[in-house]
Amino acid sequence: MRGATIGGGMEQLKALEPQLIGTVFRPYRPADLEAALDRLHSPPWRPVRRQLGPLVRLWFRVLRTVTAKTRILLISLASAVTLLGLAEAGGVLGSPDSSERRWALDYLISGDTELSGVSLSLLQDLAGLVVLAVVFVTPVFCCQQVQAIGDFVQMNVRNGGGEDLSEGEVGQLNALTERINGWFRLVGRWYVSLAIAAVMAVSTVLLYAFVNTHGLMGTWNPTDLPDAVWRSEVYEGWWANQHTHPELATALCVAGTYAFYFLAKQLVMGVVFTAYLYQSDKLHFGVTPNMTFDSDGFQGLRSLRQFMLWTYGSALAHLIGLLVLFTVWLPAAAWMVFIVFFVMLVDMLVIVYPSSIGYHSALAVKKKHVKALRERLGDESGTAIAQVWAEPVLPVTTRKAMTGIVLYLLAPAVPALIPVLFQRF
Repeated sequence: MRGATIGGGMEQLKALEPQLIGTVFRPYRPADLEAALDRLHSPPWRPVRRQLGPLVRLWFRVLRTVTAKTRILLISLASAVTLLGLAEAGGVLGSPDSSERRWALDYLISGDTELSGVSLSLLQDLAGLVVLAVVFVTPVFCCQQVQAIGDFVQMNVRNGGGEDLSEGEVGQLNALTERINGWFRLVGRWYVSLAIAAVMAVSTVLLYAFVNTHGLMGTWNPTDLPDAVWRSEVYEGWWANQHTHPELATALCVAGTYAFYFLAKQLVMGVVFTAYLYQSDKLHFGVTPNMTFDSDGFQGLRSLRQFMLWTYGSALAHLIGLLVLFTVWLPAAAWMVFIVFFVMLVDMLVIVYPSSIGYHSALAVKKKHVKALRERLGDESGTAIAQVWAEPVLPVTTRKAMTGIVLYLLAPAVPALIPVLFQRF
């Protein structure tokens, strides 16, 4: 859909194409099948061409009927089932049969300070289950944002946004869209994707190496033994112990790379989209609610609502996963607050700032509509104007948004407070 245009009187406006950031987000194209079949005619593939040809056709037939979201859900489901299967095969899915080891949480609940042996199988590792849930849902968050960003221009055109744009402004918007799509296309290049995957893989391995060196649950030592002894005992009974279950340790690192890869692309996409919002707002093409006909219950902004909800949900999920990682698995320390603050600053760049741009552009549309009502209805415009302002400017209520922001801003205090509170009690 490169170079796609939309709209009636806005025919010249081109659509954003965030799906270019990754092959998994792109729709099936017959040209892809033809290119794959052409490759089978090259010398290395000629001996197996007859066997591979039908398989390639079947694969692309499946792709034609499966959406990007379904593909990602299937990949995440298959990955989760594989991990559970490996844990069951390794005997670390549920509680161990041996009574020599006790669940790590038992020591915290019972207050028994005599350490005999610690068990932390997959289903016993509550922190691990939270982290894995965030890992496998991260690509879904990314996919939903890709779909919502891709509908941004169309949404505003449907709502009548930009009808007053001059021919020059339309040209400037098209040039801006081309530049933004160029950035999306660059992020989706195979060598850029490979570089991102390599960096994320190295980061994941280094993080796991830290756990392998320092052990687990250092902050949660209820025994009279030194923290180092407790951490090593918990790691000894951990389901992803590199020495006793290397296959699960490898699977965990692969899953972490998988999540970080999509998270990195999601953040880059968010930054690029933020730049688009900033520039397009200068050209008087911002968030445009439909003030004449509420077509979807949100003044034509249902796509924007979906984007905001999925973006806020993504930020909250990643923050929870980060806090669990740094306060349960790893020894909680005050310096970790700075890591959380850094993540929050990035999220504010791709969430709060774009929301503020959208708010002001939507507010300008409402003010213009209210002015038109006053001019047309005169003294009888009071009821109509009150109804206009009764609806939130953005398709998410202010009270819920403020509650979420307050909770989000309080979250960085958790890593610093947990060690203090735990030592007190």
